[in-house]
Amino acid sequence: MKNNHRSEPRIEAAQDSARANILGHPDVPVSCQIVDFSRSGMCITLDYEVAPGRIVKVDWDNHFLIGRVQRVTPVEYGSRVALELLYCSKWTDDVLSILADEQPKPV
Repeated sequence: MKNNHRSEPRIEAAQDSARANILGHPDVPVSCQIVDFSRSGMCITLDYEVAPGRIVKVDWDNHFLIGRVQRVTPVEYGSRVALELLYCSKWTDDVLSILADEQPKPV
């Protein structure tokens, strides 16, 4: 069941080969799966406990996202983590146009 806390559209992602680094002293690298993303963030699942407010860097392909943990929800195999976007190397005009096309049109 999807828990939708955002009012903006999300793009589903089935990216299983991502890495998350929970930034700190020391950084903690863990495997993660990217569930979806939107204009303001990303949702990942991982098998590691991370607290709200922590900063996480997610690497996939040749891109990365840096986000602040907003919510953590327990799931069957770990945690579902909602990240607020701080920076993303992949957020280009093409991605933003996809997101804009999914915005509800006024009637």
